[in-house]
Amino acid sequence: MTEPFVSAEAAAAHLAISPRRLLDLARAGDLPAYPLALGRKRHEWRFKLSELEQCLADRRASSAMPLDRRAKSSRRSVNADAGR
Repeated sequence: MTEPFVSAEAAAAHLAISPRRLLDLARAGDLPAYPLALGRKRHEWRFKLSELEQCLADRRASSAMPLDRRAKSSRRSVNADAGR
């Protein structure tokens, strides 16, 4: 049986992050996602929960820092550099 696609809201709830954060990561290519083109902009994204889980497991194995904290840390360092 083929795994169904889920909405950004369902995927975000599964990962316990906000839908906005999930979409930012998807747009950046940091998470596996399937954009549905509706006109000039992609307004809808679909996800497979097993692919998201595998991606996060791979990231955990290669880095001790979770995805959300790594993104926040890089923003802090950029902001700290701007103040110099």
